[in-house]
Amino acid sequence: MTVAEPGWTMFLVSHFHYDPVWWNTQAAYTSPWELLSGDATTRPLWERNGFALVDAHLDLALRDPVYRFVLAELDYLKPYFDLHPERRADLRLLLERGQVELVGGTYNEPSTNLTGVETTIRNIVYGVGYQRDILGGDPRTAWQLDVFGHDPQFPGHLAAAGLTGSAWARGPFHQWGPIQKNFREAKNDATVMQFPSEFEWVSPSGHGVLTHFMPHHYSAGWWMDSSPDLAAAERAVYALYRKLKPVAATRNLLLPVGTDYAPPNTWVTGIHRSWNARYVWPRFVCGTPRDFFDAVRAELAAAGRRPSPQTRDMNPVYTGKDVSYIDTKQAQRAVEVAAVDAEKLAALAVLEGLGGYPDAALDKVWRHLAYGAHHDAITGSESDQVYIDLLSGWREAHDLAAGVRDTALDALVSHVDTTGEGTAVIVANTLSFDRSAPVAVRLPEGLDAVRVIDDTGAAVPYVVDRGTLRFLAGGVPAMGWRTWRLLPGPAADVSTWTPVDGVTIENARYRVTAAPARGGALPDVDAAEAPGPSTTPPTPGSVSDRPPGRCSPARTGGRWGNGRWASPR
Repeated sequence: MTVAEPGWTMFLVSHFHYDPVWWNTQAAYTSPWELLSGDATTRPLWERNGFALVDAHLDLALRDPVYRFVLAELDYLKPYFDLHPERRADLRLLLERGQVELVGGTYNEPSTNLTGVETTIRNIVYGVGYQRDILGGDPRTAWQLDVFGHDPQFPGHLAAAGLTGSAWARGPFHQWGPIQKNFREAKNDATVMQFPSEFEWVSPSGHGVLTHFMPHHYSAGWWMDSSPDLAAAERAVYALYRKLKPVAATRNLLLPVGTDYAPPNTWVTGIHRSWNARYVWPRFVCGTPRDFFDAVRAELAAAGRRPSPQTRDMNPVYTGKDVSYIDTKQAQRAVEVAAVDAEKLAALAVLEGLGGYPDAALDKVWRHLAYGAHHDAITGSESDQVYIDLLSGWREAHDLAAGVRDTALDALVSHVDTTGEGTAVIVANTLSFDRSAPVAVRLPEGLDAVRVIDDTGAAVPYVVDRGTLRFLAGGVPAMGWRTWRLLPGPAADVSTWTPVDGVTIENARYRVTAAPARGGALPDVDAAEAPGPSTTPPTPGSVSDRPPGRCSPARTGGRWGNGRWASPR
């Protein structure tokens, strides 16, 4: 009898990874695959489509009380249970038995280092809301197996949403994990990690979640499916146990048993029964992430230990898997900016009694954004068909958001008093702080020579280029506006571009030098000396002299939603 160290348990967590926008579209991933080639030229023969996968895992769990597994993303959960509502009873029965855990806590697996924070929050809200309030689950673990990068605040958002754990695979050493580092150096040696596979992932806010990093990636346990018999499968799992054991924070290991579009593993329940019938330690058991994290927490508490803190993103910083498209990232960010502006302005318009809130349109916008945040979407798909499908989604989202934004802004601006000489130019600011930025205005027909004045009557320099007038709009209040005026007459300052000597420009913040010999590249960008605090008192009636949250007596600027409105024009 060989005596092993007691107390070790490896949880065999059955799963399948699902990418709705990798080499095919979401519609194709949920369609029958019998139409595809049956000779493994388009996919491995053992892979299944999304609906068949859910069926297979549910059916095995109903037949075998030992089998446990996870379901994760809304990309397949919502279409499946919309089409098969009769199976919700089966899911809830397995949830009650503890045989299935709804994990993810997000709409999909987003690369949040490439998206705005509001998209991350909505991703969590939609994911948790559907899994908990629609399907009746209790999501606690973020399941981010294949994600290419997280923003530093991500674990704090998870904690704020009530999640207590996370698990992911792409690590700091190689995209397939430290055991696979360089595929040669240190292969099969998890100790190169220099940190435990379980740690407290902490955000800058100080909040975080207990996290498991998969040293051998998310498909580590799947490949024993190809073993010729149960004994060979057990030997393969025991070899993985020995590789993963050196970096475990406790005497508990998580072995993900699954890979892309994988049905239930052939040997996983047999190992659970056969191994534990013959050996005391280590134990190999079918389990869920909740089972694993509960065991980790219990052992740490019993020993009076806490998990080590990790405050940086452990994932490699790269923007795509095999491919990277800039326009997918630009499309996502453009829609995010339009959506946030639309929500702010629409909320203010409702508060002012200017119409109802466009919740349906904005809800669809955020769902498009959550979908586009998927790690194989915003990074860049490997399929032209998927690429076109994604861009049409971003286009619809942008059109919806821009329509809400413009409608709300028109309603708000219509209540600003623009009476007076010349043409009024109202500049709105949707940010939470005062802002100064260039403004471009198309000159009205027949108005070729103009003067630009601000709301104090001071002349403002500008430049005209091909019918577009540009000037610097300074000091526009947070969530408010200022008014400038275009008056007939020659400008007091130069109003056209004029050539000057040199290749350096600067303002109060930056100094930039171009290199004509290098095609205009900018090899030299320095921070200019910042100006000191102004000693000039504010001009009476200027923006800085107005009572906070009140429009000026001249009705030329102010903050929306925080004070009196000017009379309608």
